[in-house]
Amino acid sequence: MRKILFAVLMIVFVANLLYSELSFSGLNEFKYIYSNRIIEHRDYFSDKFQLQAQFNSFRAGIKYDLYYPKFGKFILINDNMDDNSIELMLESEIDEYYFDEYYLQYESDYWFAQIGTFEAVIGSGIVLHNFYDDDFETDSRLIGGYVNPVYDRWQMQLFGGLMESDDSINPDLEDEYDQIGAFDAAFNIIDNLTIGGSYVLHKELLDADEDEFNNRTVYAGKFNYSSSLFDLHAEYATSKDDLDLEGTAIYSNITSYLGKFTLMGAYKNYENFNVRISDLPMVNHAGQILEHSWDPGKDEEGLMGEIRFLPNYENEFVINYAEGWNSNFMVRLSNLYSEFKHDFEDWSFKAEFELLEQLNKENANRWYKEITPTLTFDFLFKDNPVLIKAEYQYKEEDKITGDHSHFEPRLQTDIAIGNYSLSVAIENQIGESESAEDGDDGEFWIGGEIATTIFNNTDIRLFYGKEKGGIVCRNGVCKNQAEFDGVRLTVITTF
Repeated sequence: MRKILFAVLMIVFVANLLYSELSFSGLNEFKYIYSNRIIEHRDYFSDKFQLQAQFNSFRAGIKYDLYYPKFGKFILINDNMDDNSIELMLESEIDEYYFDEYYLQYESDYWFAQIGTFEAVIGSGIVLHNFYDDDFETDSRLIGGYVNPVYDRWQMQLFGGLMESDDSINPDLEDEYDQIGAFDAAFNIIDNLTIGGSYVLHKELLDADEDEFNNRTVYAGKFNYSSSLFDLHAEYATSKDDLDLEGTAIYSNITSYLGKFTLMGAYKNYENFNVRISDLPMVNHAGQILEHSWDPGKDEEGLMGEIRFLPNYENEFVINYAEGWNSNFMVRLSNLYSEFKHDFEDWSFKAEFELLEQLNKENANRWYKEITPTLTFDFLFKDNPVLIKAEYQYKEEDKITGDHSHFEPRLQTDIAIGNYSLSVAIENQIGESESAEDGDDGEFWIGGEIATTIFNNTDIRLFYGKEKGGIVCRNGVCKNQAEFDGVRLTVITTF
């Protein structure tokens, strides 16, 4: 009811300005999916429409989503599922249509204010980061009000609102809301030194029927220092809730500039900070948590260092190493990344090597290693840009059930011809694995995508084939793609 009322008010607001000097902009994303699953129901449609109207310093916007039916891209119905699981899954795939976003904004030289749906972040995100992640289908945006005055040497953020409750553990919290209020201020003490402080109250809903909340308060401080030799950023936060659970979070990074060398270091220390409103930096090149079954922010510490050397305009060398651990060293992570890039006159190549190891003797008794060498070539073929990327990943895993290892060779080619871009990838698994994200020994994933622009404002992307998933980069766009087999058509129009 709240969303419908807000949408009506916004429509009235726009209607009253029809005779004024208005500008409109918008976007429409249509998607058709044919998923090759073991059931007859395989066709899915969705349409996301966004419209924004601007008048002087005011803006009003809406976003409307329609799914026919809603498709859980991270859930594939396959031969390993029993009939009851399939029936429950199909019952969850229903038609959905709703206002996903709606807002009114005001912006001037010193003020920004908004009511409606909005994203919010404080510092690096360890204190609070509310956002929508389409890749992983997670939504922690707020519905409420936001004020951000910015003056010469200081700025503030003041906001409060409702956030969808986490119903992944308690289904009774579906369509219910947590409550969040926050205050953040930053001051430029001198030209190159800024200090700040924050306060956040998160009222986490526990029982909708009893109107029961767990109140968690966060206090935080941060500072930034910049000079010709180095840039330094540091944050500290402490929290406490109604259950007397105390948490702390420390994050800092430093970047130094020494001639042709750039040195970077980062440090993290999180304890009992595994909450939804925080977006904790992982402090490693792979962007991985300590271990897949370990809650990020629960108990972890880590260091990362990087050396970047540019001896001239043609060459670049990078070495990055990170270590992470929990308080009793039973959960560990190490990550090494190295890169060499050379640019010739009309072509270039890049060699990369990454090693990731994860150990958990605390609650999973698991050891995992991943080695990924990669070669990438960029060149022109008859004035057409071409990219060839070859990867030969090795994975090894030791669990209670046994030791498994396998290879995942992957070859990708992207080529642009005029207004068309084509990306084709083939991946193969050599060896057995027990991980859900892996396939069978000898399995192939072959898929291709063609992209083009028509009418100067409409992008079309058509994918056909089978892809394993993970971070996928095609035709200049990178996404965290779920495992997929079928046809996916996306049409995006801007106006």
